[in-house]
Amino acid sequence: MEKEFCITYIFNPADYDSIGRRSNDGMSFRDVIKEFERDFHQMHPSYYALNLYANTRTMDLLAKSCKAAPFLIYGMDLTQGHSFDADKDPFINHEMDNNSNYVYVYGIDSAYMTEYDESGYPILDENSEIYPLTLLVDDTIQDGSIRLSSPTSDDDGEEPEIVIYVPELEYA
Repeated sequence: MEKEFCITYIFNPADYDSIGRRSNDGMSFRDVIKEFERDFHQMHPSYYALNLYANTRTMDLLAKSCKAAPFLIYGMDLTQGHSFDADKDPFINHEMDNNSNYVYVYGIDSAYMTEYDESGYPILDENSEIYPLTLLVDDTIQDGSIRLSSPTSDDDGEEPEIVIYVPELEYA
């Protein structure tokens, strides 16, 4: 498991309507998370949030705020405890996905990804250290809380590249 530091952010789920917008100002929950990401980076300028931990209900709120199709489920289940195991969790979840009628969304664009291709997808700049925000389901986290984190150390060892087939899906 990766060593990481975390910041927990609190929000009131009752403030959001059925499509994930805050009642008092219409701001989407996704935009609130972007504000949390910016705060995380301001507090720790050397780091960007890479992981978002939340419970299933919060992931559902995030999916609604992103106008996700009903067959999309946001978040990767943690299989090794309460923190992300980058070596095991993706592979175990991939195996679970093979037996599911749903499509799982494991990451969303970072608040700092500002360039998009002609289809509207964010462009990943591998030299910038800005990566998509990995969505991790931890049902021990209370409603009204999310945890943003960033790894604190690197192994310096090169990992072998492993290719997992992910079908390209588009929906209208």
